[in-house]
Amino acid sequence: MSRPQWLRLHRYAGLVMALFLLVQAMTGALLLYRGPVERWLDPAGQTSRAQGPAVSAGQAMAAASTAFPDARVTRLFAPDASRATWFAHMARADGEAVYATVDPAGGAVLRAGGLSRFPLEATLQLHYRLLSGRAGMAVIALNGLALLLMAGSGLAYWWPKRNPAKALAIRWTLSPRLVLRQAHRTLGVVAAAFLILLSATGFLLVFPDLVASGGGASPAVVSAAQVDRDLALAQRAFPGAALRDIRIGGDRLTVNFHAPERNARAVHVVPVALAGPRIVSATPAQRNGALWMPLLPIHTGDFLAPVGPPVWLLAALSLAALAISGPLLWWHAAAQRRRAPRKAVA
Repeated sequence: MSRPQWLRLHRYAGLVMALFLLVQAMTGALLLYRGPVERWLDPAGQTSRAQGPAVSAGQAMAAASTAFPDARVTRLFAPDASRATWFAHMARADGEAVYATVDPAGGAVLRAGGLSRFPLEATLQLHYRLLSGRAGMAVIALNGLALLLMAGSGLAYWWPKRNPAKALAIRWTLSPRLVLRQAHRTLGVVAAAFLILLSATGFLLVFPDLVASGGGASPAVVSAAQVDRDLALAQRAFPGAALRDIRIGGDRLTVNFHAPERNARAVHVVPVALAGPRIVSATPAQRNGALWMPLLPIHTGDFLAPVGPPVWLLAALSLAALAISGPLLWWHAAAQRRRAPRKAVA
């Protein structure tokens, strides 16, 4: 392809997806530090008061259920930091999702409601599915492909025959429009490798869920004692492993334990049959073939911790700047073309 063709491809993909890329960039930047941001935004609802006896997973589930007696807990996340809370996902009979945080010290419900009460959970669902289920996931997948296309076509258009450093220079004495154009080019080239990695891993994370058939397991009715009993049974498979979360649905309770020996996001998985109970299987993280397990730490920057998340934050902010400056440059160019005939007549 010729350079003008690469430029047209880059421009059209950017104009079509600019808004979605901006949303992805800003939500992704927030999610890199979800826990601290959540506790800063809502200290009353997301921070333990550290008063009272420690509550078990079953007690936390039971406490969350008191906030919505007509809903069933489908997933329960354990506290992941000092002063963090239990976080329960619940589903009503009509499918409406509601949430609650429970203080691990004493078991008080600190916050309960829909997504409007949990802005970082809303941010996650906006980032992953645009709050629109499978249709939103399809747009996110297209967004990842578009970003790959834009990064590749932008590099192909820019690639100099010699002296790359000179080709990246910004001449600050030029007009603001030309400075913006050069800054857009330079930022895009410098950030291209990071954006390619983010877009490729993002696409591969969402695509399996997009093409998966069927819905999730139906909510199950379990007691606090059952949850604690099944969790204790699952813990025998991985003694000493810290709980990440519990999923409750269908005929089983699935326990996910942190597996830092593989990576920062990996889990050991133990499904426990509710009838019995009995361990259905016990899959160590090292033998788990789920695609998300090696990809998620790359997408979040955890594979390079502690420097990874700050670098990924800069990449996300760069993407936001590119998503804004690209359409702005096109708008300026289109405005100049509209004015050109009138100048010629004058």
